[in-house]
Amino acid sequence: MKAVKRRFEQFLFYDYTSIERHLERMAAKGWQLQKITRFYWEYRRTEPQRLTYTVTYFSEASEFNPYPTENQQTFREYCKDAGWNPVAEWAQMQIFCTERENPTPIETEESIKLKAIHRAMKKNFLPSSVVLLLLSLTQGYLQLHMIMSDPVEQLSLGLSLFLAITWCILIIQTLFSLIGYAVWYRKSQKSVRMGGPCAESGSGYKKLFHILTGIVVVLLALAISTFATSTRSYIGGAILGLINITVVIVLVFTIKNALKRAKASRKVNLTVTMVSCAILSIVLTGAMTWCIIRGVNAGWFGNKSADTYTTMQPNGATYTWDIYHDPLPLKVEDLQNVDYEHYSCEWTARESFLLAQYVARQDSFPDGQFAPELNYSIVDVKFPALFNLCLDDYLNRYHYERNMPEEDRRYFRQTEDPSWQADAVYQLYRGDEGMSEYILCWDARIVCIDFDEIPTAEQIAIAVEKLCK
Repeated sequence: MKAVKRRFEQFLFYDYTSIERHLERMAAKGWQLQKITRFYWEYRRTEPQRLTYTVTYFSEASEFNPYPTENQQTFREYCKDAGWNPVAEWAQMQIFCTERENPTPIETEESIKLKAIHRAMKKNFLPSSVVLLLLSLTQGYLQLHMIMSDPVEQLSLGLSLFLAITWCILIIQTLFSLIGYAVWYRKSQKSVRMGGPCAESGSGYKKLFHILTGIVVVLLALAISTFATSTRSYIGGAILGLINITVVIVLVFTIKNALKRAKASRKVNLTVTMVSCAILSIVLTGAMTWCIIRGVNAGWFGNKSADTYTTMQPNGATYTWDIYHDPLPLKVEDLQNVDYEHYSCEWTARESFLLAQYVARQDSFPDGQFAPELNYSIVDVKFPALFNLCLDDYLNRYHYERNMPEEDRRYFRQTEDPSWQADAVYQLYRGDEGMSEYILCWDARIVCIDFDEIPTAEQIAIAVEKLCK
């Protein structure tokens, strides 16, 4: 039977009545609180006891203070003389318990308790919540802007989609917390002025927190589940990103706790911790970027290791190219007879629970021998409401040419060619001249393909057979 239990509790900082009742129920079951960390509450096993808990707020306390401060120690001794034993602390929150029946309250006036709570909230949780809200709004806007600017790529990346929704959820949670406190504080002020106690905090926040946490867990599971079908470069980048965040958090808390044990002042600890957080974020992000670039160049994240091919130009200059040998559903050799040995065939896959994108490239190299090339992307839309958004993303891929003269700009024009057997066919035009690039729609699939030259009826039939399913 384990002697220590760690629980992830969800209590609002000012909801002292719920915390007191919870701890009394835990003590009756044989579990007494012994420590509160940022991530969990720790309980030790004891004999079931009937204890009375009280939560007070001491404005001078701080998680950055050298523990304990002189005033805090004096306050604890006063409480101990009154029969209250210190249990744990959470920033300005101080938790005590007693075995006495009908103990003398530490705070006898509700107005004093309300002022202490509000001072504690203004010192720590309200500023940090406002900063978190601003950060979440900024990140949420950036993620939304990225999705609207490049919907196919962003919506096909499970981790990118997870981050976007997580920031939105964090915005909702932080707003709910701030608004909830404002409502509670107003109700408490009104109640105290009329001689009553502080207002009871409702259970809405805890229910919302459970719902939002469940959504995040489901989204994370969906994001991870699609890694198996994604190219390793995206998996490697996602893993490095998670490692980066984890290392920053661990190092920042290690620095803060080390300064606290060294009896550094609150101001020194707070300043050093914040500066360390900024420096570590920049340094580790730079290191992660370097690792990704180095990994891509070294082939760590590729589907398969690449061969190298060196060509010589007429002027004597030499160039070295990476050649991939990934299997492709449609290749130049399927469409025509070619006599070329140095094709690079590269297949990139990324998938989320909303859509999947597959990019195929069959490239030749300038070595004095002409060889046709083939490039195409396939998008399978799993959520029908996103189909038009993805289609528009491809149709507007040359939007940057809109200010060019009409005869020079490229654009897609819908055609009625039945040989494609498609729901919709769009051909790329420059002015009035048709080009070799097409966008094809088959049910929930969108294919954008560049044939290098306008395909024949026979080549169209082969492409339909290879790509429509």
